[in-house]
Amino acid sequence: MTEAGGWWMGLHDSNAPLEQLDVAIVGVPYDGSVSHAAGAAEAPAMLREVSRQLWPHTENFVSLRELRLRDFGDVSAVAHDAEATQTVIASTLEPILEAGVIPLVLGGDHSITSGVVAAFRAKRDVGVLWLDSHPDVMDTFGAVRGQEERKWSHACPLRRVCELPNVRTENVLVLGVRGFIPAELEFIREQQLEAIYARELSRLSPEEVAERIGRKFADVAEVYVSFDIDVLDPAFAPGTGVPIPGGISSRYLYDLLLCLF
Repeated sequence: MTEAGGWWMGLHDSNAPLEQLDVAIVGVPYDGSVSHAAGAAEAPAMLREVSRQLWPHTENFVSLRELRLRDFGDVSAVAHDAEATQTVIASTLEPILEAGVIPLVLGGDHSITSGVVAAFRAKRDVGVLWLDSHPDVMDTFGAVRGQEERKWSHACPLRRVCELPNVRTENVLVLGVRGFIPAELEFIREQQLEAIYARELSRLSPEEVAERIGRKFADVAEVYVSFDIDVLDPAFAPGTGVPIPGGISSRYLYDLLLCLF
């Protein structure tokens, strides 16, 4: 392994064979599908730099030194060609999944997620845990600043995910939602999409939420967790492109993750 101070707390091993890894990191520097502020394309590079300043243990004293991890760099995202980018993402991740390695994908705007889940095409009945302030289930979107309607908008990825043959809506759980477009509410009701809304989280402990998530996916072999930074309240993530008040705190998120994993 590389020395402390390298990428990912010094855990990144550029020579590790794929089949020997626990986690494969892939960056997707793409924000061509946003309708508001851009900048998410810069996140993979920024996260790598931040990771140099950290040490390989968690706040509950778990050492990560034995974690076998490799950063495979960034996919060749195609600026302003969302469909081509979706294809590149899926083709990049498929061999990682075939090797049984956990992919950690760094966006990029949230539209990239449908490409990620599409890479699970060889898996049956994939579960999806969607942490977001928005449900992202518009069929098309682009009504901001005169943009044309697009099916790969960042308002559409969960809709695209639900259309995949290996994803059933009963295996999708949306967490932290608090901002809607009327058409999204209609889709949620028609598809009976399960959600734990932000207003509920203020009354539920992280332990209670983790238990509900565990029940939801108890019989699902593969679950992909998709995290949009705006699930957090803007007080904790002020740079997000579409800030919606009333989100969870970073402390709540940490405690939830500790309960889940």
